Amino acid sequence: MNTTDVSSGTAPVSRAGLTRVGLHLLLAALPLLAISAHVFGLITMNWSAALLVVPLATAIVALSIFAPHPEERVILHGFLWGTLACALYDVFRLDTVYMLGWWADFIPTMGTWIVGDGASKTAGAWVGYLWRYLGDGGGIGVTFFVGAAFLGLHRRPPRQVVGAAVAFAVFPVWAGLIATVWLAPRGQSMMFPLTPVTITLSLIGHLIFGLIMGLGFVKTRSAQRFWPWAPVRRGDIAAALAGDAVADSRPVLPSAERPYPATGRVPAPPRRERVAADHPSGPLPAPASGPVLRHDRPGPGHPSGPLPRQERVGGGHPSGPLPAAVGAGPSAARTSSGSEGPSTGRTRTVTPPAGQTLDPETWALWQRQLATTVKGRRTHRWR
Repeated sequence: MNTTDVSSGTAPVSRAGLTRVGLHLLLAALPLLAISAHVFGLITMNWSAALLVVPLATAIVALSIFAPHPEERVILHGFLWGTLACALYDVFRLDTVYMLGWWADFIPTMGTWIVGDGASKTAGAWVGYLWRYLGDGGGIGVTFFVGAAFLGLHRRPPRQVVGAAVAFAVFPVWAGLIATVWLAPRGQSMMFPLTPVTITLSLIGHLIFGLIMGLGFVKTRSAQRFWPWAPVRRGDIAAALAGDAVADSRPVLPSAERPYPATGRVPAPPRRERVAADHPSGPLPAPASGPVLRHDRPGPGHPSGPLPRQERVGGGHPSGPLPAAVGAGPSAARTSSGSEGPSTGRTRTVTPPAGQTLDPETWALWQRQLATTVKGRRTHRWR
């Protein structure tokens, strides 16, 4: 498949489909929003994780297993590539934290916010990094892949796709992180101080994250054939929320190229209508039963008729048979005519090479040799 021209399904934007994708986007945004809400003092991460994130994630996983939708293939790719991009981002971040010591690691502390008061740093590290990879990284990947599918980025060149992913990782993701740390009253004390070093390192890490996520989208853009809608145009979202049908801007794909529905059943082929017998494309009439008529044999003058019979040429004709040798006896005549004696599969001739130029003695010697030769042996050899 051509990676720069991927056709999606042919279903228009619907309210049910938008609701399903909206649930995935809500779950993808909650882990990051929970951190900001905790830092601003709106709701603790222990409460938001227990009452919002975990129940919603359980419900969506159950729906994806028992009632899957085609677009969830794209969402799964976004989750996996977002998780991988976050892990590669941490390779750079943890190197600057634990090996170079340029800034502190606040992820174990964030894990204690989720588990609750009195949790150890070890438990906080496990829970915090699990939240970071599956919640933050996977959620950002899902958000970008869904937005790219709605905008039709799978039809753009790879450079534009990667550039859009890097821009998304910088704004709103990195900009939202810096705004949370800067605007929250206890942001710098709870997370990390804002210095030129920390701002630069966090920006480089998000650039790495956006680069990996964009390359992952380019690599898996063939999964966009499972996305059931065309790229959203201006006014499509408002029309879908209002309940109006939205016309699809794509040509209708053949049934063989459309993704199968969630049931997994192959759609039945369309029923063909019967064509009338008098129609040019109708069936041929059946032959009448009975004996087959015999065609007349063409006459001798017809181009397909028999060849004319050739008459026998007389002995006096230049093309006629040679006369039998004098004194050779009846055996020589029978041999020359070829009408008697056993068949050897060869045509015997009584005319030697250049027979018309031999002198009479040589000619008589040749005739005697031919008459006394046993049939089946070579005749051009003296005994």
